[in-house]
Amino acid sequence: MATSMGFFQRLLSPLSEETRLLEDLSVLAGQNQGLVEGLKRHAAVCKYPNIKAGVAAIAEQEAAHVKTLNAILAEHIVWAKLPQLPLHDGANNWARLSGDLEVIGALMAELRLAAVRWESVNQTIADKLFQLAIEDGERESDLRKLALKCDALALD
Repeated sequence: MATSMGFFQRLLSPLSEETRLLEDLSVLAGQNQGLVEGLKRHAAVCKYPNIKAGVAAIAEQEAAHVKTLNAILAEHIVWAKLPQLPLHDGANNWARLSGDLEVIGALMAELRLAAVRWESVNQTIADKLFQLAIEDGERESDLRKLALKCDALALD
């Protein structure tokens, strides 16, 4: 009888901390997927081979993050939220990459915050999220260097 009471208490109780964290993580995974899609689109329209290759490489690295996040979610039978794509990508490479910089910076901050929140629930997941945040910091720096090579006033 105690077992069924525990089940109903969990069913009727507010969402558990892990459930809330997984919901937040599913949103982050969707945002990361949106970043990957944006970076791929932006690499495809870039005329400059070095910048194009750099952006494409960052997109591939971020795709690995999406796989890591999806693997964590799949272990808990949760799926990523659909990414929200921007209404307008920008008129030139600088504008497009600047938008990507904003997304990756926000994603890095959210991953760090998520890592801290996960520490009391699951240290393994917290460690993975913190590592993703560190890598996003490095990629943000790389993407900033690429964006700085673009002319802010040029129309592509």
